[in-house]
Amino acid sequence: FNLVRPDLAVFGKKDYQQLAIIRRLVRDLNMGIDIRGLETVRESDGLAMSSRNSYLSDDQRQQAPALRRALLAANTELARDEMVAGIAKQLRAEAPLGQIDYLELVDAESLEKIETVTAQPALLAAAIFFGKTRLIDNLEISR
Repeated sequence: FNLVRPDLAVFGKKDYQQLAIIRRLVRDLNMGIDIRGLETVRESDGLAMSSRNSYLSDDQRQQAPALRRALLAANTELARDEMVAGIAKQLRAEAPLGQIDYLELVDAESLEKIETVTAQPALLAAAIFFGKTRLIDNLEISR
């Protein structure tokens, strides 16, 4: 940023944690850059587009969209424990080839863990391994 001095920088929301850190850096250093997050581009079945998807076997690829479905289903809950339990249960049923790396409900700005969704925007973030391939996804939540 210091070299090119942009007025605007655009990042994808797929790696929301990176986006939040960059926003914080720009704000803390008073860099005067407008940081915008663009929605994740998805395959027709909801899987976030990624070059990593090419490493999935056919069976893994069929199960991978379960991550997005589980995040969307968990959005009906308010408490972290119910969200995480619901996602884990759904992933065990729909994606038995996957190994959950993490499931977290965090404040969308600070990325600190929270227990319940309130008026403050939250982020439900998840990662799952299919073999050696780690897929990430997230869901912004506002009430």
